[in-house]
Amino acid sequence: MTNLLIAAYDPCGKTALCAGIGKKLANSGKRIGYIKPIHVKAEGAGDECLDAAFIGQALELGQGSEELCPIHIKQEQLWHDLSEDAENFSAKIKSACDTAGAGKDVLIIESPGGLKNDQVSTLAAYTIADKLDPRVILLLCWRSDYREAGILQAAEKLGSRLVGVVLNQVPPSKISMVQAECSAYFKEKGIAVLGVLPESRALLGVTVGEIARAVAGEIISFKDKAGDLVENVMLGAMSPDSARDYYNRMRNKAVVTRHERADMQLAALETSTRCLVVSGKRPSASVMIKSEDKKVPVIVVDKDINEIVKGIEQSLAGACFHQAQKLQAMTALLDVRFDYKALNAALG
Repeated sequence: MTNLLIAAYDPCGKTALCAGIGKKLANSGKRIGYIKPIHVKAEGAGDECLDAAFIGQALELGQGSEELCPIHIKQEQLWHDLSEDAENFSAKIKSACDTAGAGKDVLIIESPGGLKNDQVSTLAAYTIADKLDPRVILLLCWRSDYREAGILQAAEKLGSRLVGVVLNQVPPSKISMVQAECSAYFKEKGIAVLGVLPESRALLGVTVGEIARAVAGEIISFKDKAGDLVENVMLGAMSPDSARDYYNRMRNKAVVTRHERADMQLAALETSTRCLVVSGKRPSASVMIKSEDKKVPVIVVDKDINEIVKGIEQSLAGACFHQAQKLQAMTALLDVRFDYKALNAALG
């Protein structure tokens, strides 16, 4: 069995990368295991780790949550255990990983947090690396300057275990430039670039149901489409004459309007719309008929437009990688943008 540790310099899609790589390797015939050995709990939060539960289901691992994510701990206690009781704690991590990887070809290990500004997560990642001697992928976010000294320090600390880096969430318009510049930079430092991944609206979206919950709204039609993924949000256009052109600018969107603007709602339904979010009352009969024809859910919210938009923005900011559609989008992205040949060579 080979251990593959996926760590992040700053968190920006670590779970998605674990799931995407795991799915690809599983589809190629390898027996894949997964574990997030340390779940750092926020104050007042429970022990459930939704990331690990989703990956376990997506990869059809058939393992319980206690195997996928065995250690639930607050940050202060984690720091104590890593620094004051390191030998026993690292042995506990190794035992959990050995159990999760039994009978597997590759065990994917998701490191907690990020290395950039989190000393506890940094120590945890290095502890896992030292104890399990895994191959390591280091995930970088485009928001950070890839020339930061901390990235090279992390690479040096990981040493020969480091397979390479992946740069994530790069604006599509900058992909070619970033690919050329960062590849040249890291090659000079002796570090492989395994992938430069563009920002994907599909991976940053939320579902219709998540939007409804975020704004305390009621889905009054097509509740079975609550799992559909919303990639963009648009407010109602000002003028009916330009509405259709306006709505055609974005796909797979939620459109937010006041209930009396039937003209705006009908125009939106003629374009790629995942749901209507209507402020105040139920929309007109003509809008409901059109939504039935187009099979577009309607959410009614007893709030004003500003409150609705704020709720949706908060929902988007907290979007998680817990939908099958996001996994499909991630695997498709990696097929094009990730160097599986280099990874397979490193995994033996």
